[in-house]
Amino acid sequence: MTVIETIVRGVQNLPLREQVEVARYVHRLGTSIQQERAEVLRRTRGVLDEADGQAFEKAMDDARCLETHG
Repeated sequence: MTVIETIVRGVQNLPLREQVEVARYVHRLGTSIQQERAEVLRRTRGVLDEADGQAFEKAMDDARCLETHG
């Protein structure tokens, strides 16, 4: 059993109220990460030259791909 499967099984065994709390917590994590990324991009806009900007965009795309596909 993977770590994720173990966690999911543990959450499924919680009372419904606690499952809702877990779901809200996980949702906030995802939201805060997106907000943090947006803030970093806003603060760094215009700082990089064209080549560095393209390299940064590729790195961000690769990171998103890894997050999506594990």
